[in-house]
Amino acid sequence: MAKKKKIIGLSCGRKNGNSESLLKEALMGAEELGVEGEIIRAMELRVKPCTGCETCTMLMARGKEPVCAIKDDDVPWILEKVLLEDAGFIVAFPLYHLRANAYFECIHERMLPVMFKHPEILKKNKVGAIISVGGGEPEWTPLGLTSANIFVQHSWRLVDQMQINFCGRPGSVFLHPEYLERARKLGRNVAESMMMPIEEVRYKGEDSDCSCPVCHCNVIKVPERLPEVFCPVCWIRGNVHMEGTEMKVIWDEESKKTPRFSEQGVFTHLDLIKSLQKTFYENEGKVKEMKKRYEGYGNIVRPPAG
Repeated sequence: MAKKKKIIGLSCGRKNGNSESLLKEALMGAEELGVEGEIIRAMELRVKPCTGCETCTMLMARGKEPVCAIKDDDVPWILEKVLLEDAGFIVAFPLYHLRANAYFECIHERMLPVMFKHPEILKKNKVGAIISVGGGEPEWTPLGLTSANIFVQHSWRLVDQMQINFCGRPGSVFLHPEYLERARKLGRNVAESMMMPIEEVRYKGEDSDCSCPVCHCNVIKVPERLPEVFCPVCWIRGNVHMEGTEMKVIWDEESKKTPRFSEQGVFTHLDLIKSLQKTFYENEGKVKEMKKRYEGYGNIVRPPAG
């Protein structure tokens, strides 16, 4: 008997809040196509932020197995489940201040040990989607999809994503049946993509004439002067063209082949990390001596006792 296909949903918002409700609607849509779902509710688990200790990168640079120094929370379990299990993936989160919330970012920033240990995830043999839910105005350019793609582009082929605005109050999503319908379509898009060879998977969401061909976000960086632009997530080059009053970006075909989070892009960055760590070890004595000047300096303040 064939194993039933599954989508893992990572809910980073409130229990039964707007983002979780849209995630459930997406999983209901996938269920219509025979794909079952599981939900990880991050707010009910122990989630600690990365401390920047660099234990994982230092171990990797020394040729040892990279592990996270934080041992007393659930983030390693969350990451191993979503990154390593043979399943589709949908992440849903709220925006409190333009970008993905802290629960999502705490999980995202802890992914390096799992990625270092399992570089095969960079082949992107699984599919994923993003649900971003904010309460602000569309003109503010919410950065939920942009920030989430920095995580998703490492390991999944993005097949759909949606940004919802004006949904700040709990339950307000139920006043917008079009949002629920869109989430159900997103879930079906993920399920359908899971049923085809990975090389045939294509993005099924909305695009604009300025959207990046990899992360499909339309936030662009002007490094020096127009017409040259870059995608700040994928670092793909392009040139702005005007057709009458309409602007579009012609993206460079060569840079599309090796975006920042492709295998080649990540391995190039890992080589840089190893080089930096090697330089540190070669100068460790000098660094320790220089640090003494700063370790005891400063008026460190704390809140009043009691």
